[in-house]
Amino acid sequence: MNIIPRRILGSTGEQVSTLAFGGFHLMEVLPTDAENLIHKYLDCGGNLIETAISYGDSEIKIGRALQGKRDEVFLSTKTHFRTKSEAAASIDTSLKNLRTDHLDNLFMHGVNTQEEMDLILSEDGAMSAALEARDAGKLRYIGITSHNPENLFKSIQRYRFDVVMEWMNYYDYFNFPLIFDSIIPYCVENGIGLMAMKPIADGLLYRSANQAFKWTWSLPIASIATGNNTLEMLESNIQLASDFTPMTDAQKEELYKTAPEYAGYVCRRCGECNKNKLGLNIMQIFGLEGYYDRQMYSGNIPDAAEYALRERLRFWFGNQDYARECFAKLNIEIPVGVSNKDLCVECPYGIDIARKLRLAAWKLTGVNEYIES
Repeated sequence: MNIIPRRILGSTGEQVSTLAFGGFHLMEVLPTDAENLIHKYLDCGGNLIETAISYGDSEIKIGRALQGKRDEVFLSTKTHFRTKSEAAASIDTSLKNLRTDHLDNLFMHGVNTQEEMDLILSEDGAMSAALEARDAGKLRYIGITSHNPENLFKSIQRYRFDVVMEWMNYYDYFNFPLIFDSIIPYCVENGIGLMAMKPIADGLLYRSANQAFKWTWSLPIASIATGNNTLEMLESNIQLASDFTPMTDAQKEELYKTAPEYAGYVCRRCGECNKNKLGLNIMQIFGLEGYYDRQMYSGNIPDAAEYALRERLRFWFGNQDYARECFAKLNIEIPVGVSNKDLCVECPYGIDIARKLRLAAWKLTGVNEYIES
């Protein structure tokens, strides 16, 4: 039988499975199937289950499955409420749903603005409810999740959370470098436990799932949270966890060169384009395009299913306005009709820089002339 390895969750000292059982997709299965999946996970040494009160009936299904097995797991849920009264009520509801007297961890869920963080940390905020629940023995640790890396980084510097969960995958490595250059090192340095989510980028990396999991597990994280709605999927993920060996730098470089999801379009942030004749900080522009739509629309996706998947995912994190605001502040003038002859620079990854620059300018300004020229 394949056994899931374990790692230490930051300074909590807790040993948790490198593969966490995410509860979101339990909404899609019957209670008996959810129970079978969870029992299979536990039988293979899994001990970290995470869900949220907002994930339909997942808490109820997990609570049913854990009867007689609660002591075998590190159980985590999330609250999306920001006020003390609402958060306190949600904690009690989660305890009832999960049929337990305590949570091992509670995430402040989807904290995407500093206004939300202000409310959470206020006297009548959700943190006050969490701290009172911790003092009462209803929970042990407090964490945070976010779909806004800038806000997450500010938030973990304002309050010392026990655990951070953020999306981490090789595709978005080039779209949101703050996660990998700042948030992860900060958490490691300060003993904050790290959990990854979205290792296959919400399905975009389905053709390269093995490589995707391996890449993410090679980060200094404790666990990857991923959903499982079939036994075959769960067994495959357990196999990957059991067989894991760290990815070498050479293997990563090869992945960056050949991964089909980059589609000859995604900027790898090597900096060569910044040597252009016009003096434009092109890498910075492409970085904001990454925030805008994860560089998913390239204007050239012939496969209908691939196009539909990208259209569903490219605005997943809702950062379009943020990206446009940041670009406007830069006061960069990108010539309409800019050509590679104007730039006089080549991309080592084979990207048509001028074409991508025109598309990025269109996305970040809404000016149609960039794609009509």
